[in-house]
Amino acid sequence: MQILLTVVGAYLGACALLWAFQERLIFYPRSIGHPPPNPPAAPIEIARPDAVLRGWVVNAASDGPLIVYFGGNAEEVSRNTRNWSRRAATTVLVNYRGYGNSTGKPGEAVLCADAVAISEWARARFPDRPLVLFGQSLGSGIAVLAAAAVRPDALILISPYRSIQHVAQRVLPFVPARMLLRHRFDAETAVADLPRTLVLASPRDEVIGYKENKAMVAAIDAQALQGVELREFELRHTRFFNHPPVWEAVDDFLATVKPRDDNDEQPPVS
Repeated sequence: MQILLTVVGAYLGACALLWAFQERLIFYPRSIGHPPPNPPAAPIEIARPDAVLRGWVVNAASDGPLIVYFGGNAEEVSRNTRNWSRRAATTVLVNYRGYGNSTGKPGEAVLCADAVAISEWARARFPDRPLVLFGQSLGSGIAVLAAAAVRPDALILISPYRSIQHVAQRVLPFVPARMLLRHRFDAETAVADLPRTLVLASPRDEVIGYKENKAMVAAIDAQALQGVELREFELRHTRFFNHPPVWEAVDDFLATVKPRDDNDEQPPVS
């Protein structure tokens, strides 16, 4: 009986911790170390009803595609400015609420709404460019969820997942994550009308997990009108942006991005 009570107590304790501290487990706000140089990174502010989002436009004068980037859960987005400045594209980098100099508190609903607002801001400022939403790790789900409203011309996803629930169940398989999570980022629900998509994944991904990456790729392939281009690299979860072949794959994909033609996406009439 004592063993049973100990097991039950540990189980209930794990559930209570997930419920009470999930914001700390999902979001890791980071401050700005050194503001990036201008140029190439021109500072911007986007006012939201309850927050001010701050970031940068990199290579504003480029005539390439327009990228809106959504980072990982512990990423301050200016830290990769040098890599973005080397792309033949204009990139919009905006820190999540509570990250960098952005105000407010992060959460699923507000981050997804902010992603749509940032993408619309970028499209209004650069209206003649094909729009690419680019998300890494946590940001991959945000990019997919925003795509339903924004309808970008292409997507690039690094270490994608179906939902935070699936990621949590991999780590805590005996905890009812679906019942406990308040921030699910259920990207799998938004795959039906995605544009061309490049996925970068790794069998060595120790955070999201390669099986989860492949499950999201399969979900997109099963429902989206255009398939997924999957590129695999032998990298740990945080090392993608330090690996030149990753950027070569991104550049090759960006060179082929064209404006989305909804007429071409309609299924044939039988």
